[in-house]
Amino acid sequence: MDKRIPEVIQPMLQAYVDLLNRELPDFVEAVYLHGSIALDAFDEQRSDIDTITVISRPANENDVQKLTSLHKTLASQYRRWLLEVSYLQAADLGQSESAIQPHPIYHDNKLDSAGHFDVNPVTWWLLKNKGIAILGADAQQLPFEASWDTLLGYMHENINSYWASFTTNPMRMMRNLPDDGVAWVVLGVLRQYYSFREQDITSKVGAGEYGLKHAPAEWHPLIQDALAIRQGQEPSNYSSRFTRAYAVVRFVRYVIDESNQLTQAGQTSRNG
Repeated sequence: MDKRIPEVIQPMLQAYVDLLNRELPDFVEAVYLHGSIALDAFDEQRSDIDTITVISRPANENDVQKLTSLHKTLASQYRRWLLEVSYLQAADLGQSESAIQPHPIYHDNKLDSAGHFDVNPVTWWLLKNKGIAILGADAQQLPFEASWDTLLGYMHENINSYWASFTTNPMRMMRNLPDDGVAWVVLGVLRQYYSFREQDITSKVGAGEYGLKHAPAEWHPLIQDALAIRQGQEPSNYSSRFTRAYAVVRFVRYVIDESNQLTQAGQTSRNG
């Protein structure tokens, strides 16, 4: 198995491939890892195992039943980690979600026979550039393109809609109060901050560490809290959750402004 895959999860992944080969031998063509493992940032306590499994044809009812049973078996044997899988045909790779027919997905320990999960330009870029093959050809040889410009366009829309909602939508703003919400929002927008500046993708922890080096010092206490939470430590820089939540709102607005300026500067450079 590829040396980039942490040894601790190799038995689970080998068991997954063995079950696929035994139960559905003509159904599966390839299995790829993306996400934190591809970024060399797998956290044994917190990371999911993000997977694209390439199938040879649309799944039928019998296939779905076998997949359901297979995942129940695997989950009972390996309870420590959460396997996340999208079962896609080769022609789906690199496509927008709207262009892909609903397909089997395994998410939060539940198999959905017809859904969409994690099919977006970030996934495609990671798969094409850093993906790890467990079964099948190297990910870098897959016959689709993953344009950085397409990815930046997606991120630009995402940061100005989804992430901006954490500064305006009352229900989303409530996520800025608990510890896990602070880590999710602060490190989430910092990943985009990193990508807009460095033309690359990093992990949540990598983004936090980058923020401490490159974001203004006024945001360091918030970033330090987010990193502490992510790493299973106690945050310590704020005496009030409400004060910290307000800081999160201001920080998200700062990152959005910075990202939009970088996007505009990049467009001017390309057009000039």
